[in-house]
Amino acid sequence: MTKFIGMTLLVFSLGLTACNTQERYARNNAASRAWLAANPASGHTRVAGNWQPDDEGWGTASFQQSGSRVTGTIGLYTVEGHVSGDDLYLVMSEGGWAYYSAVLKKRGHALDGFYSAHVPFNTKDQETLGLVRVKN
Repeated sequence: MTKFIGMTLLVFSLGLTACNTQERYARNNAASRAWLAANPASGHTRVAGNWQPDDEGWGTASFQQSGSRVTGTIGLYTVEGHVSGDDLYLVMSEGGWAYYSAVLKKRGHALDGFYSAHVPFNTKDQETLGLVRVKN
């Protein structure tokens, strides 16, 4: 009987953990979508192509662009975002979880700005991030 109760509690707790995890993922994804939507988009700036980061810990970046919408990768992270004027707003995710947000400004052949380990972007923990266009 004790073994049955123990197994029942284990299965129940695993079920609660899965629900909690799904809720956290849903909140995280909603926050990333809301942050991107809060920054109006316009497709003036072209960022499609390959980029090399100032900090090699990120890995190379590759962006595709359709109008103002930007998708691609930075190292192992999947990137989703948009351009607004000369500004690029990005959310970097892995495995369905948005880990970072970034605000970068296009200056010639470079994208310079900041990333945050929060979604939405938070200036309290921002760190510099720079990307330089790779010549093909």
